[in-house]
Amino acid sequence: MMFKRSIAVVTLLFHRFQALALDQRGVLKKMMEKYGTATDDKVREFKQLVTKELTPFASAILLDLEYGLLAAKARFEKTGLLLAYEKTGYDTTKVGSMLDLLPDWSV
Repeated sequence: MMFKRSIAVVTLLFHRFQALALDQRGVLKKMMEKYGTATDDKVREFKQLVTKELTPFASAILLDLEYGLLAAKARFEKTGLLLAYEKTGYDTTKVGSMLDLLPDWSV
């Protein structure tokens, strides 16, 4: 029963997810650098502003632990929270696209 309630929190009408994915780090920082300096604080501020403005229209938001924790606090009160705990990028030394997890974090 707990699982059913948890899923209901992050779904909208017709039991569909309308999640906002804002867990980008490296790519987002590179895009921001094209328009000026992209410090860690500016990336955090950007995520916080986007989260505040767009989460009223989303059933959930996906954020990263490195830049998204302040944004998580700025989300709309009824919007669910999903956290990515992998490092940015992929391990290209092995066959397949395996993710590396952030140290000291788990589910």
